Amino acid sequence: SDLLRDGFGDKPLFYCLIAEVHNHQKPSGKVTVGFAMYYFTYDPWIGKLLYLEDFYVIQAYQSLGIGAEMLKRLSQIAIRSQCNCMHFLAVIWNQASIDYYTRRGALDLYSEEGWHLFRFNREELMDMAGEE
Repeated sequence: SDLLRDGFGDKPLFYCLIAEVHNHQKPSGKVTVGFAMYYFTYDPWIGKLLYLEDFYVIQAYQSLGIGAEMLKRLSQIAIRSQCNCMHFLAVIWNQASIDYYTRRGALDLYSEEGWHLFRFNREELMDMAGEE
């Protein structure tokens, strides 16, 4: 219910691109093989940016251009929305993804600028919210 409310309500907090291929064995004639979840945010040094929260193509459908087409569409959305860049994360152990992104021109902000990603979990948020 959170997903439906947060992404498909009156004020969506995120947007999705869905990759589908034809499959005549399915009643809809299509099967979902990938998705990209994104939202817009703002950085005072950069300006408006598109943040790619999650990006996935089922392994059997990788290397068919589906990911490239989704990145193309995301880039078009970012440009149309007057974004200055797109940010996203890749886990350090997923070298195939890192190589894929860097081949397309993505910068590793840790290597390039020394940025680390931090997170406060709910418990820490609750602790800080209660501080006097």
